[in-house]
Amino acid sequence: MSSSACPSCGLKLPDHDGPADPYGAASPACWAMFGEVTARDYGAYEYPPVHRLIVDAYQAQHVGYATAAGRRSVVVHLVGLCLVLEKMAAPGTVGRALGAVFPDKPDVEPLVPIPRATLTIAHVHEAKSLGEQTVRGEEFAREVWRAWTPHHARVRAWAEAAASRIHGRSTDAGQKKRGG
Repeated sequence: MSSSACPSCGLKLPDHDGPADPYGAASPACWAMFGEVTARDYGAYEYPPVHRLIVDAYQAQHVGYATAAGRRSVVVHLVGLCLVLEKMAAPGTVGRALGAVFPDKPDVEPLVPIPRATLTIAHVHEAKSLGEQTVRGEEFAREVWRAWTPHHARVRAWAEAAASRIHGRSTDAGQKKRGG
């Protein structure tokens, strides 16, 4: 059986003939493993709080810059990691903030260089219980967030702008709407 490495995270898995994420740059085998992890979250683990971190970490690790949606996706998932890991936001409250990152869906410049974290979705996939999945998911998320350190200032600025939009504080867009 032949195998290949995921172009984004480097995880070497047996070749898999299946779909891959339309926004990211994951191999079909890596995408399938991520699907297995999320299926556990939705099924046996009844959508645990760590699910948000796992999804954001995976998507931030599998960068797809071929489309504007892919470029926005990376940023949005990095903002999710920032909000939970740095701002201590409850994972269940992050969705609303992520929707406010790019409300007008502009194109964004790619964040380069793209870092490579040492942990992959395989670290989470190996979990044998919800408790272990929670620990491993948090470790995975922290490692992916750490890898993006050179871009933290920009990501924090996007997170603050999203919070301002949600809480009605003045932003450049808000000032323009009010004639300011």
